[in-house]
Amino acid sequence: MIEVLTPGFHTTVQDLGRTGYRHLGVSVSGALDRQALMLANRLVGNPDNAAGLELTAGTFELKFHRDAWFTLTGAKYEIKIGAREIWHGWRNKIQAGETLSLRGPKSGMRAYLAIDGGVDVSICLGSRSTLVTAALGGHLGRALKIGDRIPLGEKLSLSKPIGAVQRGYSSEIRALPGPEMALFTQESRKVFWSSQWQVSNESNRMGARLSGQALSLEQEQSLNSHAVMPGTIQVPPSGQPIVLLADGQTTGGYPKIATVIEADLWKLAQTRPGDKLQFTHVSPNQAEDANYEWQQYFYRLQKAIDSCS
Repeated sequence: MIEVLTPGFHTTVQDLGRTGYRHLGVSVSGALDRQALMLANRLVGNPDNAAGLELTAGTFELKFHRDAWFTLTGAKYEIKIGAREIWHGWRNKIQAGETLSLRGPKSGMRAYLAIDGGVDVSICLGSRSTLVTAALGGHLGRALKIGDRIPLGEKLSLSKPIGAVQRGYSSEIRALPGPEMALFTQESRKVFWSSQWQVSNESNRMGARLSGQALSLEQEQSLNSHAVMPGTIQVPPSGQPIVLLADGQTTGGYPKIATVIEADLWKLAQTRPGDKLQFTHVSPNQAEDANYEWQQYFYRLQKAIDSCS
């Protein structure tokens, strides 16, 4: 078991999300940076979909009530066990009764704490992920608070620290043209692909709100609500794009100008308010190649982990 001493700004239990319920209006939820959670889980011997903690800025402190192995990936935090500093992205051991302190981030936005055995909260609709907007899943359907005691899964038999290099971040976000791209003016289509968009401080787990030159349609349109998904880029009447993320709604009536490819969604999880990003037009084949690159990364990672065990 772990006990929350300092909860951070917005810390939630997340796995890779819940599938099969979008037709009921239930968002996927899950880690915004799926690759970071998967990396953390592999380093501590968990299945990819094991639940961990997603940290969003601030100071987070945990007291461990059993010996455990843990790792922190994603955004770079200062990591300490007591007064001892720990490397980011490495598996380390902590003893029962010790306190883990995380302060940051120095770079990035969201970090992922994986513990051997996983965070063992109840499964709700096929997932342990927290969907705060619906008070669903995770620990009591909310962000963690001081005094929360979170159960852990069965302790694993691990022998030594190991670490991994995370793939580098860039502000280039690859995207496919959306079904309503042609409804926008030629100038707006050009602006969308050529501009640097600034991340708004109104962004959250539902969506990354962007600010820049307003986009406009050739003529007013009345669209029926239609299915949307994480990565969908909608343009409301303000002309400022919104990239839907894991907690975003399941349907929407705003025109969809583009869709961020799955392989780059993690970058949006790591952008801070004020950061700038630029969309790059790619083909479906290039999107598939990008997913394959991630598959190869995790294949090589697992081989390296197995060779160190």
